[in-house]
Formats: sequence, C-alpha cells, structure tokens
Amino acid sequence: MECGIDLAVKRPTAVAVLEHDKIEVTFVKEDEEIIFLCKNARLVAIDAPLSWGKGYREVDKLLIRSGFRVFPPSFISTLTERALRLAPKLRAIETHPSSSLRLLGWDWRRISKIKDEADAVICSMTAHFHLRGQTRSFRADDGEIVLLEPPVPFPKRVNNSYVLTP
Repeated sequence: MECGIDLAVKRPTAVAVLEHDKIEVTFVKEDEEIIFLCKNARLVAIDAPLSWGKGYREVDKLLIRSGFRVFPPSFISTLTERALRLAPKLRAIETHPSSSLRLLGWDWRRISKIKDEADAVICSMTAHFHLRGQTRSFRADDGEIVLLEPPVPFPKRVNNSYVLTP
C-alpha cells in the first residue's frame, strides 16, 4: 500500500491510498488522521517541501531549469512546517504533482473535477511507481523531488475510487 498526500493548511488535505491498483481518496483536517490513513504505507509521496532553503533550494532550481514551476519553501512556510512535522512519522518522499502531470502530458481535469483530489491521486501513483523504479528524481544537496515518468497507466474513475488501467 502506498499513499499520496496533497497537503493543505486551511482547506482539508486530500489523502489517496493506493492498494492493488485501486486508489481511494479521503479528505481530512488533522495530522493524526493523515498518519492513521498512511501509517502502514510502504511509501508516502507528499506534495509539499520536505526541506528548507533560503529562497529557492538547489533542487527547486533544477526543476525550474527543466521547465517546471515550483514555489520556494519560504513562500509556503506554513505548509512546509506541516510537511516537516508529518514526514518523520511516515516513510515520505517529496513530489510535485503539477510537474508530473506536465511530464505525462495529462490535464488534472481528466482525473477529477477537484484539483486537490487529482493531485493526491498523482502523489499516490508517484509513491507506487517510485518503489518500482519508474520515476524521475531531481536531487541536490538540499532535497529530492520525485516525479512520475511515462509510461504509467491512467487512473480511471470507477464509482467513488480510481483504478489504474493499462
């Protein structure tokens, strides 16, 4: 089982749990709820910085040079603080679903009407495929950001969950 977290501060956080090619998304408010949902995950991909830097980190600059748009941790400091509180309690990696979607050539609206839900789905897929060596990592001394890399199956909506279809 893998988890993907589209972390939020004021709004509910979207947590996607991927198990046996099926993805279930839940919206929660509290850190304890996130930990409960993801405590048994082999890997958790979080859409939030998992390290600090003065302005843009070197890892952020790598993504920017590759054509992706990211915010520096200091610009989203409350979100970064929350991610840094959660990460030690989970087997966490940092991801950026908007960049993964761009790399895949997918529009988030094809996945869900709710962007946070689509991002959580992409995060869970990133954790899942990272364990299989099917991701692209951007590494620097101050962090690592993992993105989905094609080809990966598209998450098809079936009732209230998603299924990875070949």
